[in-house]
Amino acid sequence: MTPRRDPEGRRRAIVEVAAQEMIANGYAALTHRRVAAAANVPLGATTYYFDSLDDLRAAALEVVAEQTEQELRQLARDVSDRGGRPEGIAAMFTEYLSDRERLQAENLLYYAGVYQPELRPLARRWVLGVAEILGDYTSPEAALATSVYMDGVILHAMLNDQPIDEPALRMAIAALMGAAPKDDQ
Repeated sequence: MTPRRDPEGRRRAIVEVAAQEMIANGYAALTHRRVAAAANVPLGATTYYFDSLDDLRAAALEVVAEQTEQELRQLARDVSDRGGRPEGIAAMFTEYLSDRERLQAENLLYYAGVYQPELRPLARRWVLGVAEILGDYTSPEAALATSVYMDGVILHAMLNDQPIDEPALRMAIAALMGAAPKDDQ
Protein backbone atom coordinates (compact mmCIF):
# COMPACT_ATOMS: atom_id res chain seq x y z
CA MET A 1 0.00 0.00 0.00
CA THR A 2 1.31 3.43 -0.96
CA PRO A 3 1.33 6.06 1.78
CA ARG A 4 -1.13 8.89 1.16
CA ARG A 5 0.13 12.41 0.73
CA ASP A 6 -0.67 14.88 3.45
CA PRO A 7 -4.10 16.14 2.34
CA GLU A 8 -3.90 19.39 4.31
CA GLY A 9 -0.41 20.03 2.92
CA ARG A 10 -1.67 19.41 -0.61
CA ARG A 11 -4.65 21.70 -0.06
CA ARG A 12 -2.38 24.44 1.33
CA ALA A 13 -0.03 24.08 -1.65
CA ILE A 14 -2.95 24.44 -4.05
CA VAL A 15 -4.16 27.55 -2.24
CA GLU A 16 -0.72 29.15 -2.20
CA VAL A 17 -0.26 28.48 -5.91
CA ALA A 18 -3.71 29.94 -6.58
CA ALA A 19 -2.74 33.07 -4.66
CA GLN A 20 0.45 33.44 -6.68
CA GLU A 21 -1.42 32.84 -9.93
CA MET A 22 -3.95 35.56 -9.10
CA ILE A 23 -1.23 37.99 -8.05
CA ALA A 24 0.72 37.36 -11.25
CA ASN A 25 -2.14 37.07 -13.74
CA GLY A 26 -5.17 38.69 -12.16
CA TYR A 27 -8.25 37.65 -10.28
CA ALA A 28 -10.25 36.61 -13.34
CA ALA A 29 -7.42 34.60 -14.93
CA LEU A 30 -7.52 31.88 -12.28
CA THR A 31 -8.56 28.43 -13.48
CA HIS A 32 -8.46 25.00 -11.88
CA ARG A 33 -6.30 23.81 -14.78
CA ARG A 34 -3.66 26.55 -14.31
CA VAL A 35 -3.49 25.95 -10.58
CA ALA A 36 -3.22 22.17 -10.97
CA ALA A 37 -0.38 22.54 -13.48
CA ALA A 38 1.51 25.08 -11.36
CA ALA A 39 0.99 23.05 -8.15
CA ASN A 40 1.98 19.87 -9.95
CA VAL A 41 -1.18 18.05 -8.85
CA PRO A 42 -3.86 16.27 -10.87
CA LEU A 43 -6.66 18.51 -12.07
CA GLY A 44 -9.11 16.54 -9.94
CA ALA A 45 -7.23 17.57 -6.79
CA THR A 46 -8.30 21.19 -7.18
CA THR A 47 -11.95 20.26 -7.55
CA TYR A 48 -11.67 17.69 -4.74
CA TYR A 49 -10.63 20.37 -2.24
CA PHE A 50 -12.68 23.24 -3.70
CA ASP A 51 -16.24 22.87 -4.92
CA SER A 52 -15.99 25.92 -7.13
CA LEU A 53 -13.50 28.36 -8.54
CA ASP A 54 -14.98 30.99 -6.21
CA ASP A 55 -14.14 28.78 -3.22
CA LEU A 56 -10.57 28.45 -4.46
CA ARG A 57 -10.34 32.21 -5.03
CA ALA A 58 -11.65 32.94 -1.53
CA ALA A 59 -9.11 30.58 0.04
CA ALA A 60 -6.31 32.15 -2.02
CA LEU A 61 -7.40 35.63 -0.98
CA GLU A 62 -7.17 34.50 2.65
CA VAL A 63 -3.52 33.62 2.01
CA VAL A 64 -2.94 37.09 0.56
CA ALA A 65 -4.70 38.59 3.59
CA GLU A 66 -2.40 36.59 5.91
CA GLN A 67 0.59 38.02 4.05
CA THR A 68 -0.91 41.48 4.50
CA GLU A 69 -1.18 40.92 8.24
CA GLN A 70 2.49 39.88 8.38
CA GLU A 71 3.48 42.95 6.37
CA LEU A 72 1.46 45.22 8.68
CA ARG A 73 3.24 43.81 11.73
CA GLN A 74 6.61 44.45 10.07
CA LEU A 75 5.49 47.91 8.97
CA ALA A 76 4.53 48.79 12.56
CA ARG A 77 8.02 47.80 13.74
CA ASP A 78 9.71 49.72 10.92
CA VAL A 79 7.65 52.87 11.48
CA SER A 80 8.39 52.67 15.20
CA ASP A 81 12.12 52.25 14.53
CA ARG A 82 11.94 55.50 12.54
CA GLY A 83 10.02 57.31 15.23
CA GLY A 84 6.98 57.69 13.00
CA ARG A 85 8.66 60.52 11.11
CA PRO A 86 7.37 61.29 7.62
CA GLU A 87 10.85 61.12 6.05
CA GLY A 88 11.35 57.60 7.41
CA ILE A 89 7.89 56.54 6.25
CA ALA A 90 8.54 58.00 2.79
CA ALA A 91 11.84 56.09 2.53
CA MET A 92 10.14 52.83 3.51
CA PHE A 93 7.25 53.47 1.14
CA THR A 94 9.63 54.20 -1.74
CA GLU A 95 11.17 50.77 -1.20
CA TYR A 96 7.72 49.18 -1.01
CA LEU A 97 6.74 50.76 -4.33
CA SER A 98 9.65 49.04 -6.06
CA ASP A 99 8.16 45.59 -5.34
CA ARG A 100 5.52 45.17 -8.04
CA GLU A 101 4.40 41.75 -6.78
CA ARG A 102 3.53 43.20 -3.37
CA LEU A 103 1.62 46.01 -5.05
CA GLN A 104 -0.27 43.49 -7.17
CA ALA A 105 -1.16 41.45 -4.08
CA GLU A 106 -2.64 44.48 -2.35
CA ASN A 107 -4.62 45.43 -5.42
CA LEU A 108 -5.83 41.87 -5.84
CA LEU A 109 -7.62 42.20 -2.51
CA TYR A 110 -9.14 45.53 -3.58
CA TYR A 111 -10.36 44.10 -6.86
CA ALA A 112 -11.98 41.20 -5.09
CA GLY A 113 -13.64 43.50 -2.58
CA VAL A 114 -15.09 45.71 -5.28
CA TYR A 115 -16.92 42.81 -6.89
CA GLN A 116 -17.60 40.63 -3.87
CA PRO A 117 -18.92 42.61 -0.90
CA GLU A 118 -18.30 39.72 1.48
CA LEU A 119 -14.56 40.12 0.77
CA ARG A 120 -14.46 43.85 1.54
CA PRO A 121 -13.16 43.37 5.09
CA LEU A 122 -10.08 41.66 3.59
CA ALA A 123 -9.71 44.45 1.06
CA ARG A 124 -9.92 47.17 3.72
CA ARG A 125 -7.38 45.59 6.02
CA TRP A 126 -4.30 47.22 4.48
CA VAL A 127 -5.52 50.81 4.41
CA LEU A 128 -7.08 50.55 7.88
CA GLY A 129 -4.01 48.78 9.24
CA VAL A 130 -1.68 51.48 7.93
CA ALA A 131 -3.97 54.16 9.37
CA GLU A 132 -3.92 52.39 12.72
CA ILE A 133 -0.12 52.26 12.71
CA LEU A 134 0.22 55.93 11.70
CA GLY A 135 -2.38 56.88 14.32
CA ASP A 136 0.32 56.49 16.95
CA TYR A 137 2.13 59.46 15.37
CA THR A 138 -0.66 61.78 14.25
CA SER A 139 -4.39 62.23 14.59
CA PRO A 140 -6.71 59.44 13.43
CA GLU A 141 -7.99 61.66 10.62
CA ALA A 142 -4.51 62.55 9.40
CA ALA A 143 -3.44 58.91 9.67
CA LEU A 144 -6.38 57.78 7.54
CA ALA A 145 -5.78 60.55 4.99
CA THR A 146 -2.12 59.54 4.74
CA SER A 147 -3.02 55.88 4.34
CA VAL A 148 -5.57 56.63 1.62
CA TYR A 149 -3.02 58.82 -0.17
CA MET A 150 -0.47 56.00 -0.02
CA ASP A 151 -3.00 53.64 -1.57
CA GLY A 152 -3.55 56.08 -4.40
CA VAL A 153 0.20 56.24 -4.92
CA ILE A 154 0.28 52.45 -5.22
CA LEU A 155 -2.37 52.52 -7.93
CA HIS A 156 -0.52 55.34 -9.70
CA ALA A 157 2.73 53.34 -9.62
CA MET A 158 1.04 50.26 -11.05
CA LEU A 159 -0.72 52.13 -13.84
CA ASN A 160 2.30 54.19 -14.81
CA ASP A 161 5.11 51.68 -14.18
CA GLN A 162 6.87 54.52 -12.40
CA PRO A 163 6.48 55.29 -8.72
CA ILE A 164 6.38 58.81 -7.39
CA ASP A 165 9.85 59.78 -6.18
CA GLU A 166 10.84 59.89 -2.54
CA PRO A 167 11.04 63.70 -2.18
CA ALA A 168 7.46 64.07 -3.44
CA LEU A 169 6.30 61.29 -1.11
CA ARG A 170 8.12 62.86 1.82
CA MET A 171 6.50 66.24 1.18
CA ALA A 172 2.97 64.80 0.82
CA ILE A 173 3.25 62.46 3.81
CA ALA A 174 4.66 65.26 6.00
CA ALA A 175 1.83 67.58 4.93
CA LEU A 176 -0.86 64.98 5.53
CA MET A 177 0.51 63.76 8.84
CA GLY A 178 1.15 67.30 10.00
CA ALA A 179 -2.44 68.33 9.28
CA ALA A 180 -3.47 67.47 12.82
CA PRO A 181 -0.54 66.31 14.94
CA LYS A 182 -1.31 63.82 17.71
CA ASP A 183 0.32 66.12 20.26
CA ASP A 184 -2.32 68.79 19.58
CA GLN A 185 -5.22 66.44 20.38
